Amino acid sequence: MSGLFTPIESMPPWAKGLTWLNPVAYMVELMRMVLLKGSSLMDVLSKLGVLLGFGFVMNTLAIWNYRKRSG
Repeated sequence: MSGLFTPIESMPPWAKGLTWLNPVAYMVELMRMVLLKGSSLMDVLSKLGVLLGFGFVMNTLAIWNYRKRSG
């Protein structure tokens, strides 16, 4: 549910909410903005910010969850 094959606007409200929790949806939207609309860096900064936020949170959780095992 990233909006790649089905436009997010045509999804039911519950599916829209789930879609925007998926980082792939932001990447698909960013790629469409750049490739189809010719958007500039200023136009895509919000999408890049969201992707960086997802990356920061996921990496923080991965580092926090990593435990060395003695053996």
